Amino acid sequence: MKTHAIILFVVLAVALSVASTAKADSVTVTLTGDSGGVQGGVYTSPYYATVGTTTNVPIVCDDYAHSVYLGESWTASVSTFANLSNARFWQGTQAATLQLYDEAAYLFNELYLQPSQRGDISFALWAIFDPSQVKSSAGWTSNAAWWLASAQSQTYTVGEFSDFRVLTPLSSTSPQEYLVRTPEPSIVVMLGIGLIAVVILKKRKSSEVQV
Repeated sequence: MKTHAIILFVVLAVALSVASTAKADSVTVTLTGDSGGVQGGVYTSPYYATVGTTTNVPIVCDDYAHSVYLGESWTASVSTFANLSNARFWQGTQAATLQLYDEAAYLFNELYLQPSQRGDISFALWAIFDPSQVKSSAGWTSNAAWWLASAQSQTYTVGEFSDFRVLTPLSSTSPQEYLVRTPEPSIVVMLGIGLIAVVILKKRKSSEVQV
């Protein structure tokens, strides 16, 4: 019984932790590592960070014009794709801004699906928000242009990237803005329900054996 209570407590703690993180207005971010990829003299995504109390979180940079050094910490606002008014690349309306961040989220996913293309995908993602500077850089290639066109040609649906968050520095000058993908709270809840069900069935089976 004691073990069951501990498991239930852990499940509830995880669910509450995810829920509170999703609602947080701001979070402390510390850059802790990079993938080692370099293109045009620039380190490319993914990077790794401590976000709040969670370590080794994969993050993807969407901000070519600013810079961050390893070990640097800052406070960032946390935006969902449902409300991007605090994002760095706000376009004046939610619809226009969402289109750009949907394109970025699409490339975020492709970056992990196509690891050999990470350099070009990183530059394509940067070009969404800063086309003039990125397209004139040494890292811009015809393949990066292909990836950008691919992102821009997709048809996106509302809520498609509801598991993404935008980490926007509260300082307007530095450091960079990042995208991070989080587990859906509903998934965590379902995992918790499943674990509780296993515990109940195990308890019932033990009772039947004892009888």
